Amino acid sequence: MADKENVLSPEELDALAAGVKDGSIESNTGLNTQLKAVKHDLVNEESAGGMNTSAINPINERFLILLKQRLSGVIRTPVKGAAEEVSIQTYGEFIGGLKAPQAINVIRARPLHGEALVIIDPNLIAECFNSFFGSSTASGVSDSGDKEFTRTELSINKILMAEIYNSLQEAWAPTQPLTCKGVDFTSDPKKVKTMKFDELVLVSRFHLLVAEAERTVEILYPYYALKSIRNSFLRPTSHIGKDDLAARWSANLKSAVMDAELELTVSLAQIRTTLKEFESLRQDDIVYFAKPAFATVDVENTRAFEGNIGTQGSNMAVQLANSLVSSK
Repeated sequence: MADKENVLSPEELDALAAGVKDGSIESNTGLNTQLKAVKHDLVNEESAGGMNTSAINPINERFLILLKQRLSGVIRTPVKGAAEEVSIQTYGEFIGGLKAPQAINVIRARPLHGEALVIIDPNLIAECFNSFFGSSTASGVSDSGDKEFTRTELSINKILMAEIYNSLQEAWAPTQPLTCKGVDFTSDPKKVKTMKFDELVLVSRFHLLVAEAERTVEILYPYYALKSIRNSFLRPTSHIGKDDLAARWSANLKSAVMDAELELTVSLAQIRTTLKEFESLRQDDIVYFAKPAFATVDVENTRAFEGNIGTQGSNMAVQLANSLVSSK
């Protein structure tokens, strides 16, 4: 049975009654009828409050590094780029901002739920076409919404998607191994019916600099797709140790450093001469020297390798023979 004794003493009750009587304590405050409660579903798995979406940014950084390396090999020209921070918006807002034609690939990335989208800039396909065949293609330039990709352009899209799949799977591996598979392709955003317009999506956007022009690759994940690996993206708690933070910082630093550009210099030989002989040199003069067994390869003015100079296809090349850097 509940205790019926007064919680307040007689003196406190007298003071309270006096305060109400003289008006120093408000008693007619009534209900807060002008205030409205904000609806919040505590069990809604699509609530952004329980998900650390910024945890996808390091994955995107790894993906970008891998994709640049692979694309550079495909189109035989250096590819630079940057990744935007992941953003959250509705599917309707995203798909409504796309203008046909687009290279829209519908994919599955198991064990993520649902279907994701990979949107490749048509002009990137055009750059690949130019690299492969040495001529231009009109893909991605036309303003016509009914533009269809040719068989050759679709083949190039498949080549690019193969590199994207490999890069995605390798980038996600430390967090969650993925298996990527293509489901469908369309050039018209209006024909994509994978999600409802009011569903939340995670947008990862990558800007690639190819042949001095910016091209984009976008990856769209349904927000609920991360349901099966939710624990990997829960907001970090305050008890994370300093060792864990240091390890993450080191991993992020290594990822950024690995994308730094280095200058390699290949030297066939060095010739010693006098200033008098050097000043006497004229066009068409012949300088004799003893060819060494190997050429040297310097990395940022530091001697790193010995190698043999030759050709690979139409390009000059050096085959690395010996490492001059002690391994640790």
